[in-house]
Amino acid sequence: MKSKIFIFLIFFIVFVSSCAKFKSEEAYLYIPELYHNSAQTAYDNGNIISALNMAAKNCKNLDYESCQLLGKVYLEGKYVEQSDSTALKYFTKGCVNKYPESCLYMGKMYNEGRAVTMNDKKRDEYYQMASTMFLQNCNDNKSSDCIELGQMYIKGILYDPYEEGINYLKKSCDLNNGKGCAMLGDYYFYEEDNKSLAFSYYKSSCDNHNPDGCLKLIDMYNTYKNTELNNKAEIISKAEKMCQSGASNLCVYLGNMYKRYTRFSRIDKEKSFENMLVSCDFNNPYGCKLLGDMYSLGYGVQENDGSALRYYDKACQLGFISACTLK
Repeated sequence: MKSKIFIFLIFFIVFVSSCAKFKSEEAYLYIPELYHNSAQTAYDNGNIISALNMAAKNCKNLDYESCQLLGKVYLEGKYVEQSDSTALKYFTKGCVNKYPESCLYMGKMYNEGRAVTMNDKKRDEYYQMASTMFLQNCNDNKSSDCIELGQMYIKGILYDPYEEGINYLKKSCDLNNGKGCAMLGDYYFYEEDNKSLAFSYYKSSCDNHNPDGCLKLIDMYNTYKNTELNNKAEIISKAEKMCQSGASNLCVYLGNMYKRYTRFSRIDKEKSFENMLVSCDFNNPYGCKLLGDMYSLGYGVQENDGSALRYYDKACQLGFISACTLK
């Protein structure tokens, strides 16, 4: 009898372990929290409420990237009441703990006299601290810091050759950082008017799971006839998985794309509605406003004024001001 119980327990443990393994393998596609590996990622994807809640919690636990995000949000005053002093508090917390981007923002605040007295010496001191830490981390192949260092050159914060900044962005892309590849795509598209190189970098960005890169890759393909993309179905599949996993800005783009005939898709009202619904579920203000429009017009869904007003109200609460007049 004991041997039977023992065999049953072994079988049960193996079964539970295999289920857990299966769940973890599928998690990237279906569990938003795992895709949102940071508050900054959630914020970049347009999921504002999730990002701010996560950042407030994580900053208390000494996650200085989250403190940095809170500093930027209070400095801009877009989704919270603007407060230079609160922003400075969060930036100081990050900078004294050697988070270089926070030091960079402290330099900017001293340069602009926001919550502090304008002081060129202090400004340059914090800029130097930031650039030194960015360079050290970039040399250690931390691709996100290569991006930040590159931007300091490109924006003229560091007074060395502009090309040096591009080289650091290229290093970040070579390290498979999709954001760096997307920024290079922007550089070649807007600054150099080299659409071939821009397309190539946007493709690298999308291959490295960057939603912004995928969006711009699809947009270039739909806009320019001389742009060739042989794996259209693969790109759309990748974009839709990122949308389902929380990249709500990409959901909005896909929703709009299915509203019009493109090289990627024919008009598909139901798919347009589905993507907008996902974007709003992830608290994307613009997606909620467009979802309200769809209910108001009966586009891709049965017309329903009550649902339209509900989504306009949600868009308004999320900071989309023009939706407030539609409630």
